[in-house]
Amino acid sequence: MRLRMPLLLTIPFVLLLNSDRVMVSTTMYGDTSGVRVVRATADSSLASEIQRWTREMTRGWNNAGAHTTGDSTTAARSVQRNSLGAADDVEATALDIVQHPLSLVTTYQWRERIRIEFLGNDKERAAAPLSSFEYRVTMPGTIRTVSPVSQNVSGRTATWALTADREEYTISATATAVRWDVIVILVYVLGYLTYRASSFLVRRARLRPRKI
Repeated sequence: MRLRMPLLLTIPFVLLLNSDRVMVSTTMYGDTSGVRVVRATADSSLASEIQRWTREMTRGWNNAGAHTTGDSTTAARSVQRNSLGAADDVEATALDIVQHPLSLVTTYQWRERIRIEFLGNDKERAAAPLSSFEYRVTMPGTIRTVSPVSQNVSGRTATWALTADREEYTISATATAVRWDVIVILVYVLGYLTYRASSFLVRRARLRPRKI
């Protein structure tokens, strides 16, 4: 059974404030399903708090476990592969030959709203510009456009380093993948038609009366 994703990805600011690193990673597949992983690393003394905050951020997601090494702890939350477009605040679409019959590429689109949840005290407001998290999306094709501008786009993956001085972000990306299956079929059909046409011309030349 596929799990339904939250309507809006909400990150507790207290998680960002107390973590050395917070990473949100989404992998989208060709059928617009995907896998989401959230990973937070902090001082080992905050192990239980980190697990609680990541649970609040990812209600309904399965627990990928917590790992403590020395004075550092890492809590991860993930979901099984599911439909990324199931949430109202997520857009995950694929425009292929059905929508664009003359196109030899499939265009993938991704959009998600992210909200940072503040308590509203002075300490948070002062620390917000200094707190950040990493957001990463991997598409099923080569990424062509992103918004906002990504610090790092490499092939199918775009990575953003976002600060907490904004309460909400909208992340979007488009990617394209060549429809090699369609190209192979077209090459086969073209080759077959060329073969039939050349065979017809050869037979016709053989049957043509020769001048004496």
